[in-house]
Amino acid sequence: MSVWHEPARDLPVVGSPDVLVVGGGSAGIAAAVASARRGADTWLIERYGFIGGLATFGLINLLLTLDDGEGNQVVAGLCQRFVDALDKRGAARYPRAEEWGSLDPASVERWRRYGLIWGAPPDVVRYSVAFDPEEFATVAYEYLTTAGVRLRLHSWCAAAPTAEGRIDAVIVESKAGRQALRPHVVIDATGDGDVFVAAGAPHESVSVCPYLWFRLGGIDDSVAGEAPPGLAFRTTAPGRTLVAWGGPGAVEGKIDPVDPDALTFAELACRAGALAELDRLRAEVPGFAGAWLDDVAKLLGITESRRLVGDFVLEKEHGNTRFADSVAQTGHWTRRGVVFDVPYRCLTTPVVANLLVAGRCISVSRYVHQATKEIPAAMATGEAAGTAAVRALDVGGDVHAVDVEAVRRDLRAIGAIVGGEG
Repeated sequence: MSVWHEPARDLPVVGSPDVLVVGGGSAGIAAAVASARRGADTWLIERYGFIGGLATFGLINLLLTLDDGEGNQVVAGLCQRFVDALDKRGAARYPRAEEWGSLDPASVERWRRYGLIWGAPPDVVRYSVAFDPEEFATVAYEYLTTAGVRLRLHSWCAAAPTAEGRIDAVIVESKAGRQALRPHVVIDATGDGDVFVAAGAPHESVSVCPYLWFRLGGIDDSVAGEAPPGLAFRTTAPGRTLVAWGGPGAVEGKIDPVDPDALTFAELACRAGALAELDRLRAEVPGFAGAWLDDVAKLLGITESRRLVGDFVLEKEHGNTRFADSVAQTGHWTRRGVVFDVPYRCLTTPVVANLLVAGRCISVSRYVHQATKEIPAAMATGEAAGTAAVRALDVGGDVHAVDVEAVRRDLRAIGAIVGGEG
């Protein structure tokens, strides 16, 4: 491969926030809100012109899950407040507490049609939530604005140069050119680990099978309700269906989810496949003959790419193990009775002092990732990271010097479930 030398140049510094959150998906939203609400000057940058990531423009409109599969809630805090806000707007569907853990066939079947029942038999009702993506974005914008977060869209992390074991600047690219931010603490909520990779932190990466979910209108619910077609789910609006299309066999082989050429190939192949699936549904499935294409996800359903190898790696055998430094909990959407504490050490790396990681790229094994990648868990780790970042400001921005027990108290005070002892 030939190379071209980029000349050195001075970059304008456009901000020096207390806390910079990179990535405006569900984890980044939670992190930014948690930080700003505690008084920190907080910026949130997002590469697209919208927020919410897979929860909004990825059309993955299912919160799987806020419980342990045995009737006990394990994710609350900001995620629960989002559910409450969505519910008030008529934009959420979920079983009430008295149904959690139920084996009643009628209840199971009702919530299966919303995409809320997964895993091996016996089927059980979980505390999971189907929601409207546009309403999720509206709630998120309201929370960010009310908290005082400085939101900057259409900007992405291009580099994160370090000096003496700290991120010295985050270099962002946009239509305005190449600029620098000089934050005290950085939270990587990019999903792909863009910041920790740029800062030289150890990590793992995998190839994946892509998804491309889409929604249909014009469904005859009276007929479709009798014969739900596989991974086509009811939504919060009548006559509308969410189709969870993709996965193994969607494209030939697996793709590198951070290779732009592979992603371009997957975008085109998945769109063609999704349209072919629409034709099949119209032709073969009762209630779908008059369906029209409502919208196709603007983001591929990439739920795994890079994962931090941090100060601690949470493994399968840590299920139902309690950690004294736990700052979040999560169940597993396809496993019942398994709860993972998420230690603070899963959000930190030994090589960068002022960096926290939140969302699907935290330091866990591939098995545990299946639980921590989901939106409720991502919001829980985001809220924990935002809370810890503010505490780090009092100790020179060093996230390793944070009083973790104080972070746990802060989180519990606002209704988060943190696990651990006591």
